Amino acid sequence: MRRLVIACLLVAACAAPAATPGTVPDDTALTVPAGAQEAVVVRHTDGDTLWLRGIGVGPLPGRSTKVRVLEIDTPEVFGTPGCYGTQASARTAQLVPLGAHVRVEADRDARDRYGRLLLYVWTASGASLEEVLLREGYARTLLVRPNDSHIDAFRAVEAAARKAKRGLWSACPAT
Repeated sequence: MRRLVIACLLVAACAAPAATPGTVPDDTALTVPAGAQEAVVVRHTDGDTLWLRGIGVGPLPGRSTKVRVLEIDTPEVFGTPGCYGTQASARTAQLVPLGAHVRVEADRDARDRYGRLLLYVWTASGASLEEVLLREGYARTLLVRPNDSHIDAFRAVEAAARKAKRGLWSACPAT
C-alpha cells in the first residue's frame, strides 16, 4: 500500500506544471507574430490587466496605456476578491515584471467597454502570457467577440489544466 501511495505521488509530481516562480516556460505554441509591437511594462493592475508603454509603430501609443489581455480572465483582486486572484496577479507580475520588454498584437476590436486597449501579450522570452496563465491554472478563457484569433488553442490549454487540476482548478471549489 505504501508503495502505491509513493507511486501515485511521483506520477502526480511529474504531471504538475514545471514552472518555477519567476521563470517563463518557453514551450508555448503561440509564437510572437512578425510585426508585433514592442512595449514596456509600466504597472500591474491584476492578472489580466496591465499598463504598457508602446515602442515604435503599433496599437500602443508611446505613453502609459491600460491594457486588457485578450481571451483570458483571471480571478479578481479588487472589489469582491475571487479565489486565486492574488496568486494570478502575482504570477502575471513574475512573467512580465515592471520594466520588462514585451510584444503585443491587437485583434479586431481595439477597446473594450471600459476603454481598455485589448491586446495579446508575449513575454520577453517570447512565451504567450495568455497560454502560460491558462496552462498553469491562473486563468480561464474568455471570449469577447469578435476577438477570437486564438480561442480554440486557448480552450484546449485550459481544458488540459482543468483536467490536471492545476491552480484554480484545484484551489477553488466553485470552479
